[in-house]
Amino acid sequence: MRFRLRTPLSALALGLLASCTGIVGQSSGSPGSGATTGNGGADPSGAGNATGTGGATGSAGTGGVPPAPALTLDGAPIFSRYVRLTHEQWENTVRDLLQLPALPGLSTTFTGDPPGSNFANNERSLFMTSGLWSDYETAAETLSQQVTRDATALSRVTGGTTVAATFIRNFGRRAYRRDLTAAEETTYGTLFSSGATIFASGNAFADGAQLVIETMLQSPHFIYRVEAGAAGQALAGYEAATKLSYLLRNTMPDNALLDAAKAGSLNTPDGIAAQAQTMLEAMPARTAFQGFHIQLFGIDRYANIQKNATLFPKFNATVATDLRTADAQLFDYIFAQGLGFKDLLLSPVAFVNQNTAPLYGMTATGTTFKQVMLGADRPGYFTRAGFLAYNGTLVDPDPIRRGVDVIRRVLGASDFAPPPNVMIPQLPDPLPGQTNRERVSAFTGIGTCGQSCHGYYINPLGFAFENFDAMGQVRTMDNGKALDTTGEYPFADGTKAFTGAPTLLALLASQPQPHQTYSANLAEFVLARDVAEKDRAFINTLGQTSIGAGSIKQLALAIIKSPAFTTRGTP
Repeated sequence: MRFRLRTPLSALALGLLASCTGIVGQSSGSPGSGATTGNGGADPSGAGNATGTGGATGSAGTGGVPPAPALTLDGAPIFSRYVRLTHEQWENTVRDLLQLPALPGLSTTFTGDPPGSNFANNERSLFMTSGLWSDYETAAETLSQQVTRDATALSRVTGGTTVAATFIRNFGRRAYRRDLTAAEETTYGTLFSSGATIFASGNAFADGAQLVIETMLQSPHFIYRVEAGAAGQALAGYEAATKLSYLLRNTMPDNALLDAAKAGSLNTPDGIAAQAQTMLEAMPARTAFQGFHIQLFGIDRYANIQKNATLFPKFNATVATDLRTADAQLFDYIFAQGLGFKDLLLSPVAFVNQNTAPLYGMTATGTTFKQVMLGADRPGYFTRAGFLAYNGTLVDPDPIRRGVDVIRRVLGASDFAPPPNVMIPQLPDPLPGQTNRERVSAFTGIGTCGQSCHGYYINPLGFAFENFDAMGQVRTMDNGKALDTTGEYPFADGTKAFTGAPTLLALLASQPQPHQTYSANLAEFVLARDVAEKDRAFINTLGQTSIGAGSIKQLALAIIKSPAFTTRGTP
Protein backbone atom coordinates (compact mmCIF):
# COMPACT_ATOMS: atom_id res chain seq x y z
CA MET A 1 0.00 0.00 0.00
CA ARG A 2 1.37 3.44 -0.94
CA PHE A 3 1.01 6.15 1.67
CA ARG A 4 0.69 9.65 0.22
CA LEU A 5 1.47 12.31 2.80
CA ARG A 6 -0.50 15.00 1.00
CA THR A 7 -3.62 12.88 0.46
CA PRO A 8 -4.78 10.72 3.38
CA LEU A 9 -2.99 12.75 6.03
CA SER A 10 -2.97 16.21 4.52
CA ALA A 11 -4.27 17.82 7.72
CA LEU A 12 -1.54 16.19 9.79
CA ALA A 13 1.03 17.22 7.19
CA LEU A 14 -0.03 20.84 7.46
CA GLY A 15 0.34 20.67 11.20
CA LEU A 16 3.86 19.22 10.96
CA LEU A 17 4.88 21.92 8.47
CA ALA A 18 3.32 24.79 10.36
CA SER A 19 6.55 26.04 11.90
CA CYS A 20 8.06 26.41 8.42
CA THR A 21 5.17 28.25 6.81
CA GLY A 22 6.10 29.71 3.47
CA ILE A 23 9.19 27.68 2.73
CA VAL A 24 7.59 24.89 0.73
CA GLY A 25 7.71 26.06 -2.84
CA GLN A 26 10.25 28.72 -1.94
CA SER A 27 12.00 30.19 -4.96
CA SER A 28 15.56 31.20 -4.28
CA GLY A 29 15.91 33.56 -7.22
CA SER A 30 16.29 33.34 -10.93
CA PRO A 31 18.90 31.08 -12.45
CA GLY A 32 21.76 32.75 -14.24
CA SER A 33 23.28 31.75 -17.50
CA GLY A 34 26.58 31.87 -19.23
CA ALA A 35 28.75 29.76 -21.44
CA THR A 36 32.28 29.42 -22.60
CA THR A 37 32.79 27.33 -25.66
CA GLY A 38 35.78 25.11 -26.20
CA ASN A 39 36.75 22.09 -28.25
CA GLY A 40 33.98 22.95 -30.66
CA GLY A 41 31.30 22.52 -27.97
CA ALA A 42 29.43 24.43 -25.31
CA ASP A 43 30.59 24.69 -21.74
CA PRO A 44 28.17 22.52 -19.72
CA SER A 45 29.21 24.11 -16.46
CA GLY A 46 27.09 27.18 -17.07
CA ALA A 47 28.39 30.42 -15.65
CA GLY A 48 31.19 28.83 -13.67
CA ASN A 49 33.02 32.11 -13.24
CA ALA A 50 34.41 33.73 -10.14
CA THR A 51 31.93 34.56 -7.43
CA GLY A 52 29.99 37.78 -7.72
CA THR A 53 32.45 39.22 -10.15
CA GLY A 54 31.25 41.19 -13.08
CA GLY A 55 33.98 43.73 -13.68
CA ALA A 56 33.40 45.96 -16.65
CA THR A 57 36.02 46.10 -19.33
CA GLY A 58 36.47 49.83 -18.91
CA SER A 59 37.33 52.39 -21.53
CA ALA A 60 40.59 53.64 -22.77
CA GLY A 61 42.28 56.35 -20.78
CA THR A 62 43.92 59.27 -22.48
CA GLY A 63 46.83 57.82 -24.37
CA GLY A 64 46.97 54.73 -22.18
CA VAL A 65 45.78 51.18 -21.74
CA PRO A 66 42.21 50.86 -20.46
CA PRO A 67 42.04 50.08 -16.76
CA ALA A 68 41.93 46.40 -15.90
CA PRO A 69 38.58 44.97 -14.81
CA ALA A 70 38.37 45.22 -11.04
CA LEU A 71 36.83 42.66 -8.73
CA THR A 72 33.21 43.60 -8.17
CA LEU A 73 31.06 41.97 -5.53
CA ASP A 74 27.63 42.27 -7.08
CA GLY A 75 26.07 39.04 -5.86
CA ALA A 76 22.47 39.01 -4.65
CA PRO A 77 22.36 36.88 -1.49
CA ILE A 78 18.96 35.90 -0.15
CA PHE A 79 20.18 35.17 3.39
CA SER A 80 17.66 32.37 3.58
CA ARG A 81 17.33 30.59 6.89
CA TYR A 82 15.68 27.62 5.17
CA VAL A 83 18.20 26.25 2.67
CA ARG A 84 17.28 23.04 0.89
CA LEU A 85 19.76 20.18 0.91
CA THR A 86 21.54 19.62 -2.37
CA HIS A 87 20.76 16.31 -4.06
CA GLU A 88 24.19 15.02 -3.03
CA GLN A 89 23.58 16.07 0.58
CA TRP A 90 20.16 14.42 0.52
CA GLU A 91 21.71 11.15 -0.73
CA ASN A 92 24.41 11.19 1.93
CA THR A 93 21.91 12.08 4.63
CA VAL A 94 19.40 9.33 3.94
CA ARG A 95 22.25 6.82 3.75
CA ASP A 96 23.54 7.88 7.17
CA LEU A 97 20.14 8.42 8.80
CA LEU A 98 18.81 5.05 7.68
CA GLN A 99 22.22 3.36 8.03
CA LEU A 100 22.11 2.02 4.50
CA PRO A 101 25.10 0.09 3.17
CA ALA A 102 25.37 2.42 0.16
CA LEU A 103 23.87 5.54 -1.34
CA PRO A 104 20.31 4.79 -2.50
CA GLY A 105 20.82 6.55 -5.85
CA LEU A 106 17.26 7.87 -5.90
CA SER A 107 18.23 11.50 -6.48
CA THR A 108 19.41 10.67 -9.99
CA THR A 109 15.75 10.81 -11.00
CA PHE A 110 14.98 13.99 -9.04
CA THR A 111 14.06 17.22 -10.77
CA GLY A 112 17.42 18.81 -11.50
CA ASP A 113 18.62 22.11 -10.11
CA PRO A 114 18.93 24.84 -12.72
CA PRO A 115 22.31 26.47 -13.32
CA GLY A 116 22.79 29.91 -11.92
CA SER A 117 25.40 29.75 -9.18
CA ASN A 118 29.03 28.82 -9.11
CA PHE A 119 28.58 26.16 -6.45
CA ALA A 120 25.91 23.55 -5.95
CA ASN A 121 25.31 24.53 -2.32
CA ASN A 122 24.46 28.17 -3.07
CA GLU A 123 21.01 29.04 -1.73
CA ARG A 124 20.08 30.67 -5.04
CA SER A 125 20.15 27.34 -6.89
CA LEU A 126 18.19 25.36 -4.34
CA PHE A 127 14.64 25.81 -5.52
CA MET A 128 11.70 23.77 -4.35
CA THR A 129 9.27 22.89 -7.11
CA SER A 130 6.14 20.79 -7.21
CA GLY A 131 8.03 18.20 -9.24
CA LEU A 132 10.84 17.97 -6.72
CA TRP A 133 8.38 17.79 -3.84
CA SER A 134 6.76 14.82 -5.57
CA ASP A 135 10.22 13.27 -5.99
CA TYR A 136 10.84 13.57 -2.26
CA GLU A 137 7.46 12.00 -1.57
CA THR A 138 8.15 9.00 -3.77
CA ALA A 139 11.63 8.57 -2.32
CA ALA A 140 10.26 8.70 1.23
CA GLU A 141 7.75 5.97 0.41
CA THR A 142 10.43 3.79 -1.17
CA LEU A 143 13.00 4.17 1.61
CA SER A 144 10.63 3.83 4.54
CA GLN A 145 9.22 0.60 3.15
CA GLN A 146 12.71 -0.69 2.33
CA VAL A 147 14.09 -0.28 5.84
CA THR A 148 11.02 -1.31 7.84
CA ARG A 149 10.20 -4.50 5.95
CA ASP A 150 13.65 -5.94 6.60
CA ALA A 151 14.08 -6.92 10.25
CA THR A 152 17.84 -6.37 10.24
CA ALA A 153 17.59 -2.99 8.55
CA LEU A 154 14.81 -1.90 10.91
CA SER A 155 16.88 -2.88 13.93
CA ARG A 156 19.76 -0.74 12.70
CA VAL A 157 17.47 2.26 12.26
CA THR A 158 15.76 1.89 15.63
CA GLY A 159 18.90 1.01 17.56
CA GLY A 160 17.21 -2.19 18.62
CA THR A 161 14.41 -0.55 20.59
CA THR A 162 10.81 -1.67 20.24
CA VAL A 163 9.45 1.22 22.30
CA ALA A 164 7.69 3.68 20.01
CA ALA A 165 8.44 6.78 22.09
CA THR A 166 12.15 5.96 22.29
CA PHE A 167 12.35 5.33 18.56
CA ILE A 168 10.55 8.58 17.76
CA ARG A 169 12.77 10.61 20.09
CA ASN A 170 16.05 9.14 18.86
CA PHE A 171 15.23 8.94 15.17
CA GLY A 172 13.62 12.39 15.20
CA ARG A 173 16.73 13.93 16.75
CA ARG A 174 18.87 12.59 13.95
CA ALA A 175 16.37 13.35 11.16
CA TYR A 176 15.69 16.93 12.33
CA ARG A 177 19.28 17.46 13.55
CA ARG A 178 17.90 18.66 16.90
CA ASP A 179 15.77 17.42 19.78
CA LEU A 180 12.09 17.11 18.99
CA THR A 181 9.75 19.35 20.92
CA ALA A 182 7.24 17.75 23.28
CA ALA A 183 4.46 18.65 20.85
CA GLU A 184 6.29 16.99 17.97
CA GLU A 185 6.84 13.82 20.01
CA THR A 186 3.13 13.72 20.79
CA THR A 187 2.15 14.27 17.16
CA TYR A 188 4.49 11.56 15.94
CA GLY A 189 3.30 9.24 18.68
CA THR A 190 -0.24 9.60 17.36
CA LEU A 191 0.99 9.05 13.83
CA PHE A 192 2.91 5.92 14.89
CA SER A 193 -0.23 4.45 16.43
CA SER A 194 -2.13 4.86 13.18
CA GLY A 195 0.43 2.87 11.22
CA ALA A 196 -1.14 -0.50 12.03
CA THR A 197 -4.47 0.70 10.63
CA ILE A 198 -2.98 2.20 7.45
CA PHE A 199 -0.60 -0.62 6.52
CA ALA A 200 -2.17 -3.55 8.40
CA SER A 201 0.86 -5.79 7.84
CA GLY A 202 0.46 -7.61 11.14
CA ASN A 203 3.63 -6.00 12.53
CA ALA A 204 2.37 -2.94 14.37
CA PHE A 205 5.85 -1.63 15.27
CA ALA A 206 7.13 -1.87 11.69
CA ASP A 207 3.92 -0.22 10.44
CA GLY A 208 4.29 2.66 12.87
CA ALA A 209 7.98 3.08 12.13
CA GLN A 210 7.32 3.15 8.40
CA LEU A 211 4.74 5.89 8.78
CA VAL A 212 7.00 7.99 11.01
CA ILE A 213 10.04 7.59 8.76
CA GLU A 214 8.04 8.33 5.63
CA THR A 215 6.60 11.48 7.16
CA MET A 216 9.86 12.77 8.62
CA LEU A 217 11.64 12.33 5.31
CA GLN A 218 9.10 14.73 3.79
CA SER A 219 9.33 17.31 6.54
CA PRO A 220 10.99 20.67 5.85
CA HIS A 221 12.98 20.03 9.03
CA PHE A 222 14.65 17.18 7.16
CA ILE A 223 14.76 18.59 3.63
CA TYR A 224 16.02 22.03 4.68
CA ARG A 225 18.82 23.35 6.83
CA VAL A 226 16.65 25.29 9.23
CA GLU A 227 17.77 28.33 11.22
CA ALA A 228 14.54 29.06 12.99
CA GLY A 229 15.46 32.00 15.22
CA ALA A 230 15.44 35.69 14.40
CA ALA A 231 17.74 37.06 11.73
CA GLY A 232 20.96 38.52 13.08
CA GLN A 233 21.05 36.37 16.19
CA ALA A 234 23.76 33.83 16.90
CA LEU A 235 23.18 30.32 15.61
CA ALA A 236 21.84 27.88 18.17
CA GLY A 237 24.09 24.93 18.90
CA TYR A 238 22.15 22.46 16.78
CA GLU A 239 21.98 24.96 13.92
CA ALA A 240 25.76 25.43 14.06
CA ALA A 241 26.29 21.66 14.13
CA THR A 242 24.11 21.23 11.06
CA LYS A 243 25.76 24.07 9.16
CA LEU A 244 29.25 22.76 9.96
CA SER A 245 28.39 19.19 9.08
CA TYR A 246 26.88 19.98 5.69
CA LEU A 247 29.84 22.21 4.85
CA LEU A 248 32.67 19.97 6.04
CA ARG A 249 31.11 16.50 5.72
CA ASN A 250 28.34 17.07 3.16
CA THR A 251 25.95 15.08 5.31
CA MET A 252 23.98 15.21 8.56
CA PRO A 253 25.73 15.70 11.93
CA ASP A 254 26.72 12.48 13.65
CA ASN A 255 25.73 11.75 17.24
CA ALA A 256 28.99 13.13 18.64
CA LEU A 257 28.43 16.49 16.93
CA LEU A 258 24.80 16.60 18.07
CA ASP A 259 25.95 15.84 21.61
CA ALA A 260 28.49 18.66 21.42
CA ALA A 261 25.72 21.00 20.32
CA LYS A 262 23.47 19.93 23.17
CA ALA A 263 26.29 20.42 25.67
CA GLY A 264 26.71 24.03 24.56
CA SER A 265 30.09 23.57 22.90
CA LEU A 266 28.90 25.29 19.71
CA ASN A 267 27.21 28.29 21.29
CA THR A 268 30.07 30.72 20.59
CA PRO A 269 32.19 31.57 17.54
CA ASP A 270 35.25 30.20 19.32
CA GLY A 271 33.45 26.94 20.06
CA ILE A 272 32.30 26.64 16.46
CA ALA A 273 35.82 27.38 15.20
CA ALA A 274 37.36 24.80 17.53
CA GLN A 275 35.02 22.13 16.23
CA ALA A 276 35.62 23.21 12.64
CA GLN A 277 39.38 23.06 13.08
CA THR A 278 39.14 19.41 14.05
CA MET A 279 36.76 18.63 11.21
CA LEU A 280 38.97 20.37 8.64
CA GLU A 281 41.68 17.79 9.26
CA ALA A 282 39.40 14.84 8.52
CA MET A 283 38.89 13.08 5.20
CA PRO A 284 35.30 14.30 4.62
CA ALA A 285 36.53 17.92 4.64
CA ARG A 286 39.18 17.01 2.08
CA THR A 287 36.44 15.59 -0.14
CA ALA A 288 34.27 18.68 0.38
CA PHE A 289 37.02 21.12 -0.60
CA GLN A 290 38.08 18.96 -3.48
CA GLY A 291 34.51 19.39 -4.69
CA PHE A 292 34.82 23.16 -4.20
CA HIS A 293 37.86 23.31 -6.47
CA ILE A 294 36.32 20.97 -9.03
CA GLN A 295 33.42 23.39 -9.34
CA LEU A 296 35.58 26.51 -9.17
CA PHE A 297 37.82 25.45 -12.04
CA GLY A 298 35.12 23.58 -13.94
CA ILE A 299 37.06 20.38 -14.51
CA ASP A 300 33.93 18.35 -15.15
CA ARG A 301 34.09 20.08 -18.56
CA TYR A 302 36.94 17.76 -19.48
CA ALA A 303 34.38 15.15 -20.52
CA ASN A 304 33.77 17.37 -23.58
CA ILE A 305 37.39 17.44 -24.74
CA GLN A 306 37.77 16.39 -28.37
CA LYS A 307 40.94 16.22 -30.44
CA ASN A 308 41.95 15.51 -34.01
CA ALA A 309 42.58 11.78 -34.19
CA THR A 310 45.38 12.13 -36.71
CA LEU A 311 47.36 14.63 -34.67
CA PHE A 312 46.56 13.08 -31.29
CA PRO A 313 45.92 9.38 -31.91
CA LYS A 314 46.30 8.38 -28.26
CA PHE A 315 43.61 10.72 -26.99
CA ASN A 316 40.29 9.14 -26.01
CA ALA A 317 37.57 9.43 -23.38
CA THR A 318 39.68 7.51 -20.86
CA VAL A 319 42.45 10.09 -21.15
CA ALA A 320 39.91 12.88 -20.59
CA THR A 321 38.69 11.14 -17.44
CA ASP A 322 42.27 10.69 -16.26
CA LEU A 323 42.98 14.39 -16.78
CA ARG A 324 40.06 15.21 -14.51
CA THR A 325 41.20 12.71 -11.87
CA ALA A 326 44.73 14.11 -11.95
CA ASP A 327 43.54 17.67 -11.32
CA ALA A 328 41.14 16.54 -8.58
CA GLN A 329 44.07 14.84 -6.86
CA LEU A 330 46.14 18.02 -7.17
CA PHE A 331 43.36 19.99 -5.47
CA ASP A 332 43.20 17.43 -2.68
CA TYR A 333 46.97 17.53 -2.24
CA ILE A 334 47.04 21.33 -1.91
CA PHE A 335 44.29 21.30 0.72
CA ALA A 336 45.50 18.26 2.68
CA GLN A 337 49.06 19.60 2.90
CA GLY A 338 47.88 22.85 4.43
CA LEU A 339 48.83 24.88 1.36
CA GLY A 340 47.12 27.87 -0.17
CA PHE A 341 46.01 29.60 -3.34
CA LYS A 342 49.59 30.55 -4.20
CA ASP A 343 50.38 26.85 -4.38
CA LEU A 344 47.49 26.24 -6.75
CA LEU A 345 49.20 28.72 -9.06
CA LEU A 346 52.81 27.71 -8.50
CA SER A 347 53.19 24.16 -7.17
CA PRO A 348 55.38 21.82 -9.28
CA VAL A 349 53.42 18.79 -8.01
CA ALA A 350 51.37 16.79 -10.50
CA PHE A 351 49.69 13.39 -10.62
CA VAL A 352 50.18 11.11 -13.60
CA ASN A 353 49.49 7.59 -14.79
CA GLN A 354 50.39 5.69 -17.93
CA ASN A 355 47.88 7.66 -20.00
CA THR A 356 48.83 11.17 -18.91
CA ALA A 357 52.56 10.92 -18.12
CA PRO A 358 53.60 11.19 -21.82
CA LEU A 359 51.93 14.61 -21.97
CA TYR A 360 54.64 15.79 -19.57
CA GLY A 361 57.48 13.96 -21.29
CA MET A 362 57.40 11.22 -18.64
CA THR A 363 56.68 7.52 -18.55
CA ALA A 364 54.53 5.65 -16.05
CA THR A 365 53.06 2.20 -15.77
CA GLY A 366 49.56 1.27 -14.76
CA THR A 367 46.40 3.29 -14.36
CA THR A 368 47.05 4.25 -10.73
CA PHE A 369 48.18 7.86 -10.30
CA LYS A 370 51.50 8.72 -8.74
CA GLN A 371 52.76 12.05 -7.49
CA VAL A 372 55.58 13.62 -9.52
CA MET A 373 57.46 16.92 -9.59
CA LEU A 374 57.40 18.86 -12.83
CA GLY A 375 60.00 21.34 -14.00
CA ALA A 376 60.04 25.08 -13.49
CA ASP A 377 58.29 25.54 -16.84
CA ARG A 378 55.09 23.92 -15.53
CA PRO A 379 53.99 25.62 -12.29
CA GLY A 380 50.54 25.15 -10.87
CA TYR A 381 47.14 24.04 -12.09
CA PHE A 382 47.09 26.29 -15.17
CA THR A 383 49.97 24.46 -16.82
CA ARG A 384 48.44 21.04 -16.24
CA ALA A 385 47.34 19.17 -19.33
CA GLY A 386 43.65 19.14 -18.39
CA PHE A 387 43.26 22.92 -18.37
CA LEU A 388 45.38 23.30 -21.51
CA ALA A 389 43.67 20.49 -23.44
CA TYR A 390 40.17 21.66 -22.60
CA ASN A 391 41.11 25.16 -23.68
CA GLY A 392 42.42 24.00 -27.03
CA THR A 393 40.75 23.40 -30.36
CA LEU A 394 40.82 20.10 -32.18
CA VAL A 395 44.28 20.93 -33.51
CA ASP A 396 45.65 24.13 -31.96
CA PRO A 397 46.09 25.87 -28.63
CA ASP A 398 43.25 28.29 -27.97
CA PRO A 399 44.71 31.44 -26.40
CA ILE A 400 41.32 33.13 -26.35
CA ARG A 401 39.72 30.50 -24.16
CA ARG A 402 42.84 30.07 -22.06
CA GLY A 403 42.86 33.81 -21.45
CA VAL A 404 39.15 33.91 -20.66
CA ASP A 405 39.46 31.07 -18.17
CA VAL A 406 42.29 32.85 -16.34
CA ILE A 407 40.54 36.20 -16.38
CA ARG A 408 37.28 34.79 -15.04
CA ARG A 409 38.49 32.20 -12.56
CA VAL A 410 41.59 33.99 -11.24
CA LEU A 411 41.06 37.70 -11.83
CA GLY A 412 37.35 37.61 -11.16
CA ALA A 413 35.96 39.28 -14.26
CA SER A 414 32.88 37.72 -15.82
CA ASP A 415 32.16 40.16 -18.64
CA PHE A 416 34.35 38.32 -21.10
CA ALA A 417 31.78 35.91 -22.47
CA PRO A 418 29.81 36.80 -25.60
CA PRO A 419 26.24 37.96 -25.05
CA PRO A 420 23.57 35.24 -25.15
CA ASN A 421 22.35 34.20 -28.60
CA VAL A 422 25.23 35.94 -30.35
CA MET A 423 26.94 33.89 -33.04
CA ILE A 424 30.68 33.60 -32.32
CA PRO A 425 32.65 33.91 -35.56
CA GLN A 426 35.22 31.22 -36.15
CA LEU A 427 38.86 32.10 -36.53
CA PRO A 428 39.93 31.97 -40.16
CA ASP A 429 42.33 29.27 -41.29
CA PRO A 430 45.96 30.30 -40.82
CA LEU A 431 47.68 31.90 -43.78
CA PRO A 432 50.85 30.31 -45.11
CA GLY A 433 53.63 30.84 -42.57
CA GLN A 434 51.25 32.44 -40.04
CA THR A 435 51.51 31.36 -36.41
CA ASN A 436 48.56 30.72 -34.16
CA ARG A 437 49.33 33.92 -32.26
CA GLU A 438 49.52 35.96 -35.44
CA ARG A 439 46.21 34.56 -36.63
CA VAL A 440 44.45 35.32 -33.33
CA SER A 441 45.99 38.80 -33.11
CA ALA A 442 44.97 39.68 -36.63
CA PHE A 443 41.39 38.62 -35.98
CA THR A 444 40.86 40.00 -32.46
CA GLY A 445 43.75 42.18 -31.42
CA ILE A 446 44.28 45.90 -30.97
CA GLY A 447 42.97 47.74 -33.98
CA THR A 448 40.12 45.27 -34.55
CA CYS A 449 36.59 45.10 -33.16
CA GLY A 450 37.87 43.04 -30.26
CA GLN A 451 40.61 45.39 -29.13
CA SER A 452 39.11 46.32 -25.76
CA CYS A 453 38.58 42.81 -24.40
CA HIS A 454 41.01 40.82 -26.51
CA GLY A 455 43.89 43.13 -27.25
CA TYR A 456 44.40 44.41 -23.73
CA TYR A 457 43.18 41.58 -21.50
CA ILE A 458 42.28 38.19 -22.94
CA ASN A 459 44.86 37.59 -25.63
CA PRO A 460 47.97 38.56 -23.66
CA LEU A 461 47.06 36.15 -20.87
CA GLY A 462 46.31 33.37 -23.36
CA PHE A 463 49.51 33.94 -25.32
CA ALA A 464 51.54 33.13 -22.20
CA PHE A 465 50.53 29.49 -22.79
CA GLU A 466 51.41 29.36 -26.51
CA ASN A 467 54.30 26.96 -25.84
CA PHE A 468 51.73 24.28 -24.95
CA ASP A 469 49.95 22.58 -27.83
CA ALA A 470 46.27 21.64 -28.08
CA MET A 471 46.86 18.61 -25.85
CA GLY A 472 48.92 20.50 -23.26
CA GLN A 473 52.31 19.21 -24.43
CA VAL A 474 55.33 21.47 -24.62
CA ARG A 475 56.15 22.78 -28.08
CA THR A 476 58.94 25.12 -29.26
CA MET A 477 57.89 26.06 -32.79
CA ASP A 478 54.68 27.02 -34.54
CA ASN A 479 54.38 26.77 -38.30
CA GLY A 480 58.14 26.96 -38.63
CA LYS A 481 58.54 30.02 -36.40
CA ALA A 482 59.79 30.47 -32.87
CA LEU A 483 57.03 30.89 -30.29
CA ASP A 484 56.17 34.24 -28.77
CA THR A 485 54.80 33.95 -25.22
CA THR A 486 55.32 37.58 -24.21
CA GLY A 487 52.59 39.85 -23.00
CA GLU A 488 51.59 42.47 -20.49
CA TYR A 489 48.60 43.03 -18.27
CA PRO A 490 47.37 46.23 -16.59
CA PHE A 491 47.30 45.19 -12.94
CA ALA A 492 46.03 47.60 -10.30
CA ASP A 493 49.56 48.74 -9.45
CA GLY A 494 50.59 49.18 -13.07
CA THR A 495 51.07 47.31 -16.30
CA LYS A 496 53.48 44.40 -15.93
CA ALA A 497 55.18 42.41 -18.65
CA PHE A 498 55.71 38.66 -18.66
CA THR A 499 57.17 35.95 -20.83
CA GLY A 500 55.48 32.58 -20.62
CA ALA A 501 53.23 30.95 -18.07
CA PRO A 502 55.78 30.75 -15.19
CA THR A 503 56.29 34.52 -15.17
CA LEU A 504 52.59 35.23 -15.58
CA LEU A 505 51.56 32.86 -12.79
CA ALA A 506 54.22 34.30 -10.47
CA LEU A 507 52.78 37.76 -11.15
CA LEU A 508 49.25 36.55 -10.44
CA ALA A 509 50.44 34.99 -7.18
CA SER A 510 51.87 38.35 -6.09
CA GLN A 511 48.84 40.50 -6.92
CA PRO A 512 45.97 41.23 -4.47
CA GLN A 513 43.12 40.79 -6.96
CA PRO A 514 43.58 37.05 -7.61
CA HIS A 515 43.68 36.39 -3.88
CA GLN A 516 40.58 38.50 -3.33
CA THR A 517 38.81 36.64 -6.13
CA TYR A 518 39.75 33.27 -4.67
CA SER A 519 38.63 34.44 -1.22
CA ALA A 520 35.29 35.59 -2.63
CA ASN A 521 34.76 32.21 -4.23
CA LEU A 522 35.70 30.42 -1.03
CA ALA A 523 33.37 32.64 0.97
CA GLU A 524 30.49 31.84 -1.37
CA PHE A 525 31.12 28.13 -0.90
CA VAL A 526 31.51 28.26 2.89
CA LEU A 527 28.57 30.62 3.44
CA ALA A 528 26.44 28.90 0.76
CA ARG A 529 25.35 32.26 -0.60
CA ASP A 530 26.41 34.99 -3.00
CA VAL A 531 29.02 37.48 -1.85
CA ALA A 532 27.96 41.11 -2.07
CA GLU A 533 29.45 44.57 -1.70
CA LYS A 534 28.73 44.55 2.03
CA ASP A 535 31.30 41.73 2.29
CA ARG A 536 34.06 43.85 0.68
CA ALA A 537 36.12 44.57 3.80
CA PHE A 538 36.01 40.95 4.88
CA ILE A 539 37.01 39.69 1.42
CA ASN A 540 39.94 42.12 1.37
CA THR A 541 41.08 40.83 4.77
CA LEU A 542 40.89 37.25 3.56
CA GLY A 543 42.82 38.25 0.45
CA GLN A 544 45.59 39.70 2.60
CA THR A 545 45.81 36.43 4.51
CA SER A 546 45.97 34.49 1.27
CA ILE A 547 48.67 36.62 -0.33
CA GLY A 548 50.68 36.24 2.87
CA ALA A 549 50.80 32.48 2.20
CA GLY A 550 47.73 31.70 4.26
CA SER A 551 46.43 28.19 3.70
CA ILE A 552 43.02 27.28 2.34
CA LYS A 553 42.21 25.82 5.75
CA GLN A 554 43.12 29.13 7.42
CA LEU A 555 40.85 31.05 5.08
CA ALA A 556 37.98 28.60 5.58
CA LEU A 557 38.39 28.76 9.36
CA ALA A 558 38.38 32.56 9.30
CA ILE A 559 35.11 32.53 7.33
CA ILE A 560 33.57 29.96 9.67
CA LYS A 561 34.51 32.00 12.74
CA SER A 562 33.12 35.23 11.27
CA PRO A 563 29.65 36.65 12.03
CA ALA A 564 28.73 35.93 8.42
CA PHE A 565 28.76 32.23 9.33
CA THR A 566 27.97 32.16 13.06
CA THR A 567 24.86 34.35 12.94
CA ARG A 568 21.59 33.88 11.13
CA GLY A 569 21.60 35.73 7.85
CA THR A 570 20.69 39.39 7.72
CA PRO A 571 20.04 41.17 4.39
